[in-house]
Amino acid sequence: MADAKTEKQKVKEITDNLEEGLKELFESEKYKNYLSTMSKFHNYSVNNTLLIALQRPDASLVAGYQAWQRNFNRQEPPLRSLTHFLTR
Repeated sequence: MADAKTEKQKVKEITDNLEEGLKELFESEKYKNYLSTMSKFHNYSVNNTLLIALQRPDASLVAGYQAWQRNFNRQEPPLRSLTHFLTR
């Protein structure tokens, strides 16, 4: 049961980050940066595109965890997305 609460807390943390990010997005230059991120990652959901923009505005490539480990810099810290939590 403790694990379920931990997962719920993680999802709440991510969604709270999304809400705060949306508020900031429309009140600053971040909107322009977000549109740029959307143009690069148009096949991702709005929420995950926003998470990419908030965590790494200069991102040029996003891959799943295993693909990233197999093909790219393993030292680079991972970005968080909602996919991990919603597909379990």
